Amino acid sequence: MRTVWTIFKKELRVYFVSPLAYVFLGVFLLIAGMFFYLGVALTGEASLRVMLGNLAIALIFVLPMLTMRHFAEEQKSGTFELLMTSPVSPVSLILGKWAASLFMCVLMLAGTLLFPAILAYYGDPDWGVIATSYLGLFLVCAAFCATGLFASSLTNDQVAAGMAGIVMLLPFWMVGSAGAVVGERAQAILDQVALLPHLRGFTKGVIDSADVLYFVAFAFVFLFLTYRTLESRRWR
Repeated sequence: MRTVWTIFKKELRVYFVSPLAYVFLGVFLLIAGMFFYLGVALTGEASLRVMLGNLAIALIFVLPMLTMRHFAEEQKSGTFELLMTSPVSPVSLILGKWAASLFMCVLMLAGTLLFPAILAYYGDPDWGVIATSYLGLFLVCAAFCATGLFASSLTNDQVAAGMAGIVMLLPFWMVGSAGAVVGERAQAILDQVALLPHLRGFTKGVIDSADVLYFVAFAFVFLFLTYRTLESRRWR
């Protein structure tokens, strides 16, 4: 755990000594503000349902760009080989980088707490639904950061890593709307792997163990794929 903590702190320093963290925080809060305004204006509801649902889709494009540098930069700068021959285990390396990205997500989500405060000032929002919605978004972040790490481990080009992460995540969004093409029976099967059906319960105040397991398994699979990629490079 000490190694994971060291890598975590190192990655956070890298984020905050460059404009990257501030740019992502600013862009994310701008997007969240637009969704919040549109959700309230179009539905007339004192609710975050529209904002939080659309933020999950926005994260498909935002988070791969946040994680794209983790391994791609190491490979391009030549420090990747040093890491692979050092006493640092691939598991510690992956968990430290993943935790740093996830901490950035927590900061981004914390910035949006302004919007529930606005709703509370003007009305009486359902805090239980808000809490479960944020839990759902946190699980989405955990899964997407793991995907972004895997994409970054495949190349030494940061932009290519970011684009690869987006390409990997897009199908999980798109299959949720394929009913008109594949039919209702096939759609019921696709909903088991689609992103939004598993997030929908959280936005309604329901915590279903199947939905939690979906995001945990999602993150685990991509973290495991990242581990296998690093291990294969380590023994080349």
